[in-house]
Amino acid sequence: MELPWLKLLAQPCRLLLHALASGPSGPLAALRVLQRVQAQEGPFPWQGFTAALCMEEPTLEGPEEALAVKPRLLLLPVVCQRNLFSLLQAVAAVVPADCILQLLRAVRGDPNLDPWVQALGALLQRGLRGEELSPPPPALTAAFQQQLRCLCQKIAPSKPEGQRKLKWCPSEQLGAAGDAADSVLPGGKHKEASEESLELDEGRGGKRVLLEEVVFDLPGSQDGEDEAGVEEMPAETAGDRSAQSMAGAASKSSQQDAAEEPGRISQTEVAAEVQSFIQMHGPRLKMLLLQESNRSELSIPPELRVFSNCSASQLEGLCSFLQLSTCPEQLLVRFCSWLLALTPDLSYASAAVLAEQLFLKRVLSLTQPPSRHLMAALTSFCSKYSQPFCRVLVAPVLQEPGEGVEQTKLLCELVEECLEPDYVRMVLSQVLEVPLSERLLPVVLAVLGRQEVLPPELFDLLVLTLCRQAPAFATSLSYAKLVTAVLTMYQSHVTPAHRSRLAAALEGSNAALKKSLQAVLGAPAR
Repeated sequence: MELPWLKLLAQPCRLLLHALASGPSGPLAALRVLQRVQAQEGPFPWQGFTAALCMEEPTLEGPEEALAVKPRLLLLPVVCQRNLFSLLQAVAAVVPADCILQLLRAVRGDPNLDPWVQALGALLQRGLRGEELSPPPPALTAAFQQQLRCLCQKIAPSKPEGQRKLKWCPSEQLGAAGDAADSVLPGGKHKEASEESLELDEGRGGKRVLLEEVVFDLPGSQDGEDEAGVEEMPAETAGDRSAQSMAGAASKSSQQDAAEEPGRISQTEVAAEVQSFIQMHGPRLKMLLLQESNRSELSIPPELRVFSNCSASQLEGLCSFLQLSTCPEQLLVRFCSWLLALTPDLSYASAAVLAEQLFLKRVLSLTQPPSRHLMAALTSFCSKYSQPFCRVLVAPVLQEPGEGVEQTKLLCELVEECLEPDYVRMVLSQVLEVPLSERLLPVVLAVLGRQEVLPPELFDLLVLTLCRQAPAFATSLSYAKLVTAVLTMYQSHVTPAHRSRLAAALEGSNAALKKSLQAVLGAPAR
């Protein structure tokens, strides 16, 4: 069950929320969304967006799952809250002041408010009052700075030249606190101090020290890019991680942020984190899936809420442990109904992992029409998570060699009955990225049958593809139907240049087909 307020949001608002939930780069992605909306639809609807986030919703809190009422803003993932307030810092000049005030009031007084969100909110409040925002307040207390110095001196004594070093976060991110820490590092040289970093990350049992940031080379890294073996930390992410750890944020948030920054964690640590995650949540979820359910379909088992709060690697390991790719199809329907009812919605990465784990193997192995259970699960998941579904499932089906009769029929049914217009166009663009074959022509026909508006560049690409590959379909009745559909259903899109190119491309067609197509084109038959 999808929350009604998410459905009622305007499309620009939904796009902005998805961008904000995309991880550490969310503010930049959201800024691009705002720019596109401004260019295509005019000013962003900040009033409606703010009102929707400030409305209150019932939720379950704490281990006892006590019923509470909270603003929807506080029900969003922590990373989404942080990214929203970071975005507001950048675009405050174009956001109505009353909207910012409403959002600040919505988070005020929450005892569990994320420290980073709290700090960003304070900066926004000062900006509204016209106060000077720089220099920023120190991120650390004097006592905590002293503890860090002592710890640093214990674990990072002077090392011979050429060995790995620890690296401090860039001083511009930590402000005065970073300067104070730099000044006490051994050696007394600012340049050397700025190259050393100590990152504190909170695990489930408390704080642990990450001594070696990277033990393997990142794909695509340049030789000699980092002679000392020290990987540069993105400034925005470094500031976020340091402030979060130093302010004592919840361990769950720390683990989620760490999972979203795989470049800073070794493969061994990632594997250990995933294994620990599976051990913690896997057995309970497996028991839940195997037992007969007397639960209402609209009621979500609390155990499933972990799917909204884990990284893609954790989710992939969990799906493998639960053997979701081979679970009974009756269970698949119930599981999908729970997934669709999760709040907040799954991230793009999580939805893509689940689409692959739940459906890809089943769809590629179809040799007969899908069962009603599989079809129900496919259509329900596709209706809510269309974009990751199309990326993960449609592209492999299109590229699969062989006849693929059942797969083609399934794609046609999804195009005709499930997909919204944007994703119908997305499927067409995916089809045109691969060489056309006889089995793909019905998919294009299904897309054209929806009679959705096609952008000029996509329609031009369709006509160009039909012209280029015409010799391969000289005797194909399906190809003749497709050309006829293009010329009749999209008559207003067809230009004289399109007609002349199609007429020239059809010269090599079967005589009967050529005659009928030329009649549609309005060209004299030869």
